[in-house]
Amino acid sequence: MAKRGSDSTSVSSPLTLEFRQEFEAETLSLLQKRFLWFTGVVSVVGLVAIVAKAAVDLWRETPELDLIGYGVGVGSLLVYVAAYLIVLLGHVSRERVHTIAFAIVVLDGLLHIGLWTFTDPHAGFGMWGVLLTHVLACSFLPWTAMQALGPIVVLVLVNAVAIVLGTKPGPAGETRVALMIVSIGLSPLVGLPGTLICWLRHSRRVEQFKMRALATKYGEFRRELTDARRIHESLFPTPQDSGDIRFHYLYEPMRQIGGDYLFVASSPTDDGRREMLSFVVIDVTGHGIPAALTVNRLHGELSRLFAEYPSIRPGEVLKLLNRYVHLTLANHSVYVTAICGRIDPLHDTLEYASGGHPTAFLRAVDGTVEELQSTALVLGACPDAEFDPEPRILRFGPGDSVIAYTDGALEAKDKDGKMLGTRGMQRIVGAPSHCPSGTWPQVILGVVEQHRHGPPADDTLVIEVFRTLDAMPREAIEVSESRVSSMR
Repeated sequence: MAKRGSDSTSVSSPLTLEFRQEFEAETLSLLQKRFLWFTGVVSVVGLVAIVAKAAVDLWRETPELDLIGYGVGVGSLLVYVAAYLIVLLGHVSRERVHTIAFAIVVLDGLLHIGLWTFTDPHAGFGMWGVLLTHVLACSFLPWTAMQALGPIVVLVLVNAVAIVLGTKPGPAGETRVALMIVSIGLSPLVGLPGTLICWLRHSRRVEQFKMRALATKYGEFRRELTDARRIHESLFPTPQDSGDIRFHYLYEPMRQIGGDYLFVASSPTDDGRREMLSFVVIDVTGHGIPAALTVNRLHGELSRLFAEYPSIRPGEVLKLLNRYVHLTLANHSVYVTAICGRIDPLHDTLEYASGGHPTAFLRAVDGTVEELQSTALVLGACPDAEFDPEPRILRFGPGDSVIAYTDGALEAKDKDGKMLGTRGMQRIVGAPSHCPSGTWPQVILGVVEQHRHGPPADDTLVIEVFRTLDAMPREAIEVSESRVSSMR
């Protein structure tokens, strides 16, 4: 369990890291744009204020030249203009924009506090000026609440020192001390409006970014899943509609891709004049992408086995598959059921071995049905030395069919929760039918869908491998048809 937990953490961490990196990149880009708006608006407002102040002074009958006020105003304006041009021209990185914004808010606040405390109170606004600058900055800049509190902490400390050192004569004794304590104690409140603005805007931006990111990731996931399904389905063989031995199948994954799979390979008969057909039906534990990834691995292993040993027998295939699953997948709690068969038209035989797979059926040309029960354990459940596939050999002549499926067909439940089961499948296959060879997958899947109540609970694969009657001598066909007629 501990290992599974660590695996889960290792999987989720890259997604969280990717989200954080994308959000930070968007924030830096947004910060640069908002900083330009902030400094640009303040510069325009500052210029208008200086011009308005000069106009008022000129209209006075006895004009007074406020050198300190004009000097501070012009100096503050130049700072904002310089910051605007530096960021606009790209002379600083995006990461440094936050530092510059922090410094400007602190510098502007220091001017207000200094003018209010150490000169004429009418020349500055004190902490009210800090409040105005801070709210304006928080309205433009994409700060978090903690980033918004940064300048306030500095300015509150500076203001406390300024109150202690620069308080002008006034009430003495306890009254003066009380006023100082009240002023210092209330000063942090100037940061409350701006911080609240930043908290609300940041929270909303995070939620909006999550929604956009999830929508983007979902679209990417859907496209990737569509590509994965196309690749996954390309592993399946093309149904064979010609030749002595043919096969058809239908696959209904629970999700877009799943863990059921059919592998088919051909090899020459002993006389070299005809071809044997080998098939492997597998069902991997689990569903969806993990199961499909396991199927990809098993496809590669089966391709290797049949490329190296074209005439490999079903028992050996099952034994080697068990070894592969036990050594590479079982430690991840992944197991496989499989049925492997080989049809030899030269000797009219079906040799098969089944590792924990649902019972398959051999339907003879005369309508009789024989069960192909499991001959071994589920693949991966035991080591190679303890695994015995116990293959069987049955007669398989022209007109005969072998019908196999995965447990999604057996486990289909009706509205009362009753599964179709092996007996239900046997009734379907064994019922008198005029279904031509090659149509059993459609018939069986149709019955499964009628029986099933609600969406599929598992992947479902149904296959039929059959021999055509073309290979039978005419006399044998007539005997077979007469036997079927007598049964009806």
